[in-house]
Amino acid sequence: MLHGLLGSGRNWSTIARALEGDFAVHVVNLRNHGQSPHAESMRWSELVADLEAYRERAGLESMVLMGHSLGGKIAMRYACEYGERVKGLAVVDIAAKAYPPYHEAEFRAMKRLAVGDLLNRKEAEELLSAEVPDWALRQFLLTNLVRDGATGIFKWQINLEALHASLPHIRQNSLREVDSYAGPSLLVRGGKSDFVEDGDLERMRAWLPQLKEVLLPEAGHNVHVEDRAGFLQALRAWLISFQ
Repeated sequence: MLHGLLGSGRNWSTIARALEGDFAVHVVNLRNHGQSPHAESMRWSELVADLEAYRERAGLESMVLMGHSLGGKIAMRYACEYGERVKGLAVVDIAAKAYPPYHEAEFRAMKRLAVGDLLNRKEAEELLSAEVPDWALRQFLLTNLVRDGATGIFKWQINLEALHASLPHIRQNSLREVDSYAGPSLLVRGGKSDFVEDGDLERMRAWLPQLKEVLLPEAGHNVHVEDRAGFLQALRAWLISFQ
C-alpha cells in the first residue's frame, strides 16, 4: 500500500488492519515522507526503484499493489515496469494524466511556519488557519509535524523543500506511451473528487487494458478514509475476482 503526497503509511492503517487477516499487508512510506530517508529528487524512476528495493528486501515474489494519489501514480509505473511481480493493481482516485498546479498554497503556508519556535500543536494549527482554512486539510498537514527526539523541538518530518521543488514533476503523468500492464486493475474514485474525470477510465485503458472502475458517490479524494466500508467492499470483491 502506497500513500499520497504529504501523507504516510498511517493513512492506510484502518484498511490494513481490515485486510491483515487474509493478506500479508505491507504499508510503505515513500521517500521524503514518514520515517523514510530524505532525498533531493522524486523522479518516477527513483520512486519505482525504491519500491523494487523494498520488495527485494521483504522477500516478496509477487504482490497486489495499491496506491492512493501520488502512490497510485507510482504503483501504475511500477506495474508497467515489473508486471511479472504484480498480481493485481489498485489505483485510488488518481488518473494517468498530467495535473494542473495544486498544493502550492499549502506548501507556502507550511514553509512560512516557524516550527522551531512552536510551543504546542494548537499554536501551529492557529497559525496555519489563515492560509489553510479547511480544518480537515490542516489536520492532515499537521500529521507531518513531530518533535525532535533529542531536543523536543518541533520539526517537519517530511522533506518539505524537496517535495515542494518536485511538484512540477510529480504533477505529470507517470506513464510513458510504451508502458503497459495487462494484469487485473481497479480504479476506485470518489464521486465528490475532481481528481478523476469521466473520460479518464477509457484513456487509462490504453496502458491498463483490464482496468475496471468503482465510483463511491459520497467520498472525496481520500476515498479509503471517507467511505471505508464502501472502499473495502469494492476492494474485496475485486480481489476475489482474480485470487
